[in-house]
Amino acid sequence: MLFAKFIPGLSTVATPLAGIFHMRLRRFLLFDGLGSAIWASTFLGLGFVFRDQLEFLAQRIASLGAGASVLILGLLASYIAYKFIARKKFLRNLRIGRITVEELKQKLDEKEDLTIVDLRHSLDFEADPETIPGAFRMDARELEEKDNPLPTDRDIILYCT
Repeated sequence: MLFAKFIPGLSTVATPLAGIFHMRLRRFLLFDGLGSAIWASTFLGLGFVFRDQLEFLAQRIASLGAGASVLILGLLASYIAYKFIARKKFLRNLRIGRITVEELKQKLDEKEDLTIVDLRHSLDFEADPETIPGAFRMDARELEEKDNPLPTDRDIILYCT
């Protein structure tokens, strides 16, 4: 994987994952090269097929002049405002009590009656199998089930990646 970062087109996500799971360099380069070829061929093909429509669209935008710039900036500003409002709404709905690592350590040292649940995805757990002492693993989908095994008489600490 040492040379992978110097080759253009390699994914910044796939490279660390391939390293975590000890994928051989030759296999990684083969699949990454195939993926890059498919991606480039798809967009080059779409550009070739729709070249007349793209030229027509470019001419129409050029005829609008400054009006097109104002329209595009207005649409961009509207999109950013929409995403900002949606994020605020999401965070408001997510109001869950948060705890710092230091606070959890203090609770564990004081032997408080806690239930600690490791909700990491199985791939994340395979990459780093260490857990907080006393924690048990559970799939996040199990939290939504009616017969959920979590106790209701004590604080529950959930953690993930």
